[in-house]
Amino acid sequence: MSPHLNADKLSLALSLEELPTLADLQSRWRDLELRAQPSFYTSWAWIGVWLELLPPDIRPRLLEARHDAQVVGMAVVVCGPPRKKFGFTICQTAYLHDTGRPELDILCIEHNDFLLDRGHEAEVRSAMLNYWLGHLDGASEVILPGLVGKGWPPDALGGNCGRMKRVDAADRSYAVDLRAVREADGDFLQLIRPSMRTQIRRSIKEYRRCGEVVLEAAASVGQALAWLERLAELHQARWVGRGHPGCFSNAFFTHFHQTLIARHLADGGVQLLRIRVGENDLGYLYAFVRGGRVYCYQSGFDYGLIEKHARPGLVAHALAVEYNAVQGYDVYDFMAGDMRYKRDLATLDERMTWTTLRTPSWRFECEATVPRVVSATRRLRQVWRQGRLWGQQRIGQAITQTSEGC
Repeated sequence: MSPHLNADKLSLALSLEELPTLADLQSRWRDLELRAQPSFYTSWAWIGVWLELLPPDIRPRLLEARHDAQVVGMAVVVCGPPRKKFGFTICQTAYLHDTGRPELDILCIEHNDFLLDRGHEAEVRSAMLNYWLGHLDGASEVILPGLVGKGWPPDALGGNCGRMKRVDAADRSYAVDLRAVREADGDFLQLIRPSMRTQIRRSIKEYRRCGEVVLEAAASVGQALAWLERLAELHQARWVGRGHPGCFSNAFFTHFHQTLIARHLADGGVQLLRIRVGENDLGYLYAFVRGGRVYCYQSGFDYGLIEKHARPGLVAHALAVEYNAVQGYDVYDFMAGDMRYKRDLATLDERMTWTTLRTPSWRFECEATVPRVVSATRRLRQVWRQGRLWGQQRIGQAITQTSEGC
């Protein structure tokens, strides 16, 4: 059989079973990776650590498609917790590469998909999705988080999907074309707005009064873990100061990324960068690397090194963009979230979509109706109160006029 799928017409055998041992699954997953185009989030680097660290009460299942004896599609699906609202259970849920539990899904998967053999992705994806939807074990809501672009095309939603309602929630996602940076002789600032270019140059000039501005990459696991700890300190200081808990307050989140770094710094799947100003830490950037794309995942900056023109995040990202352009990567991905610094630095405007599929149910109708009824009731109460106040004012005026007439 050829290394890539090239059959004109596929004859697929599909299955949805308990996970095999992680060693067995790792072998099969990595074999398919060689014939697929996974993002970092659908590579074994992410999936393997995620499965290893999930608590034992989470019972993932393996959705698999085979053509003859060859695996052509794989995914890990999870029966999530029941979703409740107004004190009632609305539905049972199912997730793709997610759990439905916020304390675990704080990892925020993006660039999500089934792992698919190149050449017949659409056909295999559609078959896998429809098979999964036919074996949901009572779940009536399926969540597909972090799909690229507008999500899966409508032709993936035939068969068992035809009876389901699809709801897409899109989020802006921004990136920098590193090939364009190389074409600009490595000068990223040429590619952004003049006002932003001026801010960054002014900030770098101000930082240089304190010492040389230097970017360096972690060269060992020990160094990377130490940098992650310092990144977490800076990140937490910023977010806690704003009244938020910060993601590093979550033990599962912290353990996951410590493990990911320990496993994949050496193979280039993880990148830790430090930006120094003289003897001081300006900030740290933590990213994943796969298929020419650098996924900028987390950061921590010191906002107090200088009193004016302090733009540590903008300076750090600008330096990291130029560094990764030199490394030969193609895209520096800020990922989902419509944040100002992303808009200011991006040269690519992308999108990420969270798709929900729901079977017809009176519960969903009630869920959608109740907020409308509550809103209408509030409006009626407001109108009634305004009318009552108007009436009281008119009566008061009438009594005043009568008294004056007497």
